[in-house]
Amino acid sequence: MLAALLLAVTSACSSASQSMGRPIDRIAEAKEALPTAIRDSGQLVGGTDPTFEPMTFLKGGVHTGLDVDIAEAIAAELGLRVKWQTVSFGELLNQVEGHQIDFSISSMFDRAERQKKADFVDYLNAGTSIVVRKGVGDVGGMPGLCGRRVAVQPDTVFVDMASQQKKACGARTLTVVLSDTPSAAVRDGRADGALNDFPIAALDVKKMPALELSGPQIEAIPYGIGVAKDRKTLTTAFQTALYAVIKDGTYDELLKKWAVTEGALRTGAINGGA
Repeated sequence: MLAALLLAVTSACSSASQSMGRPIDRIAEAKEALPTAIRDSGQLVGGTDPTFEPMTFLKGGVHTGLDVDIAEAIAAELGLRVKWQTVSFGELLNQVEGHQIDFSISSMFDRAERQKKADFVDYLNAGTSIVVRKGVGDVGGMPGLCGRRVAVQPDTVFVDMASQQKKACGARTLTVVLSDTPSAAVRDGRADGALNDFPIAALDVKKMPALELSGPQIEAIPYGIGVAKDRKTLTTAFQTALYAVIKDGTYDELLKKWAVTEGALRTGAINGGA
């Protein structure tokens, strides 16, 4: 009887040990915790403003770009597909908050003010990039533009950035060149450098082999996937699936595909912006 009791205890301990040693399946947990309506439909409704190549744009009427690829890779990890809806940028968080869409992804900076309406799963660092002719190299950030002609698109924040730097340059003046295609102005010799959002600048460099990015991004902050604040399990599911996409190499492959590897952000933080 004592032998039988010892055998039972040993067996129980062995089973418990095996159970404790078994890796936890976070993806399975995330799937189980998804809102019932999403699990039943097998889809996520995603909102984006497709006007920002290479992040999100329309090609033949189909949503495409890095944002689209990342969201669809995350959905696939959760066993879901994405139904895309075009939403104007200013309405994205309103629709997230009202559950008209399940998430937003549209090159949206994770800022404290926006966190009042949604939680953000951060997936890419983006800031301002300087574009120069190939061979020029790192000019040393904004101060390095002194004494140069700098192309910027009218009515953008880059006009202000260039103008402020011009004041700081003193005698080594900076010449502001207004252009709807700043990188092309550098390529064509009408400017020595150009300022633009990192993803756009990276795409320009890919399309125009005579150009290169000069130095690291300036004031880079994270882009975030927006999810309603009252849907915490969905936010966690996005974060868990993003980690899986990063771990299996898909994330790096997508950044390479869209030529934005410099923006890699592997923290998957929630509300990591400021």
